[in-house]
Amino acid sequence: MADMYAELKKLNGRKCFTLTQNKPATMYVDDWKVTIVYPTGNSLELPRSMIAESIHKLQTNGMLTLEEVHEQLTHRNGPQTDRLMAVLRELPGVTFSASPRVLYMKTGSK
Repeated sequence: MADMYAELKKLNGRKCFTLTQNKPATMYVDDWKVTIVYPTGNSLELPRSMIAESIHKLQTNGMLTLEEVHEQLTHRNGPQTDRLMAVLRELPGVTFSASPRVLYMKTGSK
């Protein structure tokens, strides 16, 4: 499987958008985390371990639902859920549905 975190690092400083309302924020990616900076100046950190687990589930299953992210990965933290899905949406080969909120990736994508 492709190293999608390395692909994510190439997107450092780019915008990411929520799935339903298309709200923008800027993502800064380093070796340990992704920091999301909102237009207001507030920020949110997503640890690399959470992103890596999400990428693994997406690559393995070919899809990742809002419920899976919310219950299994962010442990019901709504802002983290929305932004984690926004970050993953930006990865190469990822498509999405806004309703229901689901991310898709062809299994075996490189």
